[in-house]
Amino acid sequence: MMDAEEADLTRRLAPLEPFLRELGQRTLQTYEHAGILDAIPGTVYPVADALFTRDGETLTFHPHGAVYLNVTTGGDLQLALPSGAVPLQEGIIKYLQLAHEPDLEDARPAEGATEWFPPPRFVLVAETSRLYIASAGSIVRAKNTTGLVPLEQYVSERAQLFVEGFRAAI
Repeated sequence: MMDAEEADLTRRLAPLEPFLRELGQRTLQTYEHAGILDAIPGTVYPVADALFTRDGETLTFHPHGAVYLNVTTGGDLQLALPSGAVPLQEGIIKYLQLAHEPDLEDARPAEGATEWFPPPRFVLVAETSRLYIASAGSIVRAKNTTGLVPLEQYVSERAQLFVEGFRAAI
């Protein structure tokens, strides 16, 4: 049974389901247009930077850093957890913080994280329903710090890194 906070977050996330579906579809199309789905058979692909290696005719990938999201061949985004992947809309609640627009600067994690790959952290802005993810070293950032990045930007950047790694290997 959900507590009141989880129920509130679930209610607030419900209107974002079409956005998350569309984001997953766009990511899958990016991979498809790059030829990844034909070159590497599978049902799930990480939304992450990766090194691709070739062994004869076989191409494999090895993600760099933490992999927080996957995309399925059905175009669904998944939250990639050590215990297994779950649909993003279901798994995100445990890692979601509700914030108000003026509080976004204060929503950053404390300095000196002790985990090599900390658990994912999402922030939902109450007023706009904008969804952010805490990300280290975003491509568009000049310095390598952890900050909040719009989820759409994060997914787009990580998918592009995956595609660039793939293209470098072929």
